Amino acid sequence: MVGIAVGRAVDLTRLEGYTDLLGKLEEMFGIRGELLGDAKKWKVVYTDDEDDMMMVGDDPWQK
Repeated sequence: MVGIAVGRAVDLTRLEGYTDLLGKLEEMFGIRGELLGDAKKWKVVYTDDEDDMMMVGDDPWQK
């Protein structure tokens, strides 16, 4: 997961916010409780259209 393109997609229009997104990612990767639970073993980041690395949740959720 770190630095690896995983080739999976999530339809963001079907989600209500970052909590839904993190829950979906936990489900997809079989890591329940590691993004939303107390352990929080992972941080989710993405590259924006300017190639800046952004942490999920830094910007407000927009539909």
